[in-house]
Amino acid sequence: MGISSPPPTFTEESALRSQGHHLIAGIDEAGRGPLAGPVVAGAVVVPDDFSPPWLTDVRDSKQLTPRQRDKLFSCIQEAGVAWASGVVSPQEVDSLGIVAATRKAMLLAVQDLPEHPSFLLIDALPLPQSGTPFKAIVKGDQRCLSIAAASIVAKVTRDRIMVEEDVRYPGYAFAVNKGYPTRAHIEHLQRLGPCLIHRRSFAPVRALLDGNIIGSTHSRKLGELGERAARGYIERMGFTILDTSYRCPYGEVDIIALDGDSLVFLEVRTRSSNALGRPEESMPLSKGRKLIATAETYLQSRTDLPYQWRIDLIAVDVDRRGRITRIERTENAVSNGH
Repeated sequence: MGISSPPPTFTEESALRSQGHHLIAGIDEAGRGPLAGPVVAGAVVVPDDFSPPWLTDVRDSKQLTPRQRDKLFSCIQEAGVAWASGVVSPQEVDSLGIVAATRKAMLLAVQDLPEHPSFLLIDALPLPQSGTPFKAIVKGDQRCLSIAAASIVAKVTRDRIMVEEDVRYPGYAFAVNKGYPTRAHIEHLQRLGPCLIHRRSFAPVRALLDGNIIGSTHSRKLGELGERAARGYIERMGFTILDTSYRCPYGEVDIIALDGDSLVFLEVRTRSSNALGRPEESMPLSKGRKLIATAETYLQSRTDLPYQWRIDLIAVDVDRRGRITRIERTENAVSNGH
């Protein structure tokens, strides 16, 4: 594979085997630093006298390319080496803290091994909660072969999860950045706001949420959050979205959709939970008149639309952490005379 860095060794494992330990698990994690996604731990038990050719290519996962990691992970799987992974969600990262969440992921990985190991070799982080003898080794993924193999399992497992999340939450490029705070990821985050897998306890996300929800200068971000929620809400109800953010000289309509045989113009009103009043109470009469004029302008521009149309309002409440606490639709919120 063209790897030039010094390889990790079996020195630690050999010393432990001489003391009678024969099920020695290397443990490492991936995902302590990202702003989004889970933290994942890998656990690998390399057997005695195990020396396939590919083993000399094993390194700390950070020293390998994605292609090299994928190939080595396949080698680990196909060789019948005992391995497991533990996954802890971003919500648990927020509630437990990243260190405790990492320890939980490691414990889950150990528990999922086919046999419980007699000794754990861990990259840097002590794990007394395991009830198993252990040794925490600084830069263990570079020094100890079992830990390096575990780092590959953890990294590949997490990367594949983030590729799947990229499909569920498009726009953040999770398949590329894997949730790490790259410049592009920060830009996507500022533009779209946090999604469900962003870690709200991490400073960049927390600061953005505080600005989005509380700061009056960030009302646009709050509105975008509400409109995204509203689009998902009406799609789940069976609406077909035709247009969003339609503008004309008379005003703007947030969403235009079909509800069966009726054309619906939807105004989305979003409020943070600490604001006074409900979102639907914030629409003045003048706004209603502008919505009617905007709707009529849209109708004049299209000849393929239903005759029946109405204006609905969607009210969205958002809490301080950027979570939707209420979403509700009011049908025929503005009388259009039809």
